[in-house]
Amino acid sequence: MQTFTYLTIFIIMIILLARLAALLSNRFGLPSISFQLLAGILIGPSLLNLLEVPVVIGTWGNISPSLLHSVLKILAEVGLIQLMFLAGLRIDWHALKADLKPIFSLSLWVFILTAMVVGIVVQGFVERWTEALAIAAIMATGSLGISVYHFNETGLLKSRTANMVLGSAILTGLLAILLMIAAQAMNYASNYGVFKMTIAVSWFVAKLIMFFAIAYFLASRFLRLITRTGSQKRPLQAFIGYLLLVAALYAWGAIHFGSFAAVGVASLAGVLLGMSDLGLKEKISSGFGSSLTSLPVGVLFVALGMEVNTRSIEGHFIFLAVVLACIVGTKLMGGWMATRKGFESSRERALIMFGALHQGEMGMLIAAYLFSRGLVNPSQFNISIIGVVVLTTITSILTRIASYSPSPFDGRGMGWG
Repeated sequence: MQTFTYLTIFIIMIILLARLAALLSNRFGLPSISFQLLAGILIGPSLLNLLEVPVVIGTWGNISPSLLHSVLKILAEVGLIQLMFLAGLRIDWHALKADLKPIFSLSLWVFILTAMVVGIVVQGFVERWTEALAIAAIMATGSLGISVYHFNETGLLKSRTANMVLGSAILTGLLAILLMIAAQAMNYASNYGVFKMTIAVSWFVAKLIMFFAIAYFLASRFLRLITRTGSQKRPLQAFIGYLLLVAALYAWGAIHFGSFAAVGVASLAGVLLGMSDLGLKEKISSGFGSSLTSLPVGVLFVALGMEVNTRSIEGHFIFLAVVLACIVGTKLMGGWMATRKGFESSRERALIMFGALHQGEMGMLIAAYLFSRGLVNPSQFNISIIGVVVLTTITSILTRIASYSPSPFDGRGMGWG
């Protein structure tokens, strides 16, 4: 009874913290995600340490140390599904196609510069190249879900700037997964030989491709079936059925491949629904924007903040500082190089450069996957998580400041541009 009471009180406290952070963001004009991450850091192992054992999102199949951990992880995973599903749903894919060339340029500049510099620099702090590549994969990725969430919050989601950042987040995420697989392949080859590594990696990639093909087939067929049978006249029932299918595919991907694959399915499901003829895109987007339905995403951000353990960086502060400096320097440089042509507005360039800085949910999930496979040790994992959370928090604030411009409607105040 005591355990159940503590569980109930703790979960209510997490929900209230997530809601309070959202209210504070409205009050001070700052991103809600920054407040929610800071709330998670406050109650996590860095300060109050209310859970004692940190929560690690994206480690499906691992036994949780307590019922409270299990419940919190489930709530956070629900928020993650919602975040990525809405990211896929809200993106304007036709606008992305129009900017493919600058998106490719931004993605390649940012990813290659960051991965190369971070990998080379980190090698001086770790024992193996596989560890350096693993950390480079975590730090070079981009964040689709959090970027969509933030741009939607600031009213810039339909801008060209948002298209650039979101397109880059998708491509850098894919490149980071390839680098993650390469790090895993190098580790496997050093233990079992090149031949066995080739077979193992080929089989893993083939299974991953088949999984996404099956997910695409099932989701698209389900939507076609709804259209043909006239089930769109009962949109709520059809949508619930679609969500159950997405949840099943998400669980399958998370268990067999890792949460990095599962979030891809959630995004794909959102994309397919947004491009379908059901006409539910605006209704679903506005429905998920309410205070009640947005709570799981808030809980997710608080849980991500709770992964931070600043007490673990004793003796590794220089390593963390150097890694952060490398990431900020290379990503800003990559963004600057990619936006030299075709972008006359300094504000637009600043938004793109700042938007490409953070790793968000993808950085967390890749870090969790590599940690669960033993490619990064606990101290390297903690440093990576701290770096991801710090940059995600700072980036949200910087992009908000960069989007703050004089209002064209009056000469007195300032408005969000």
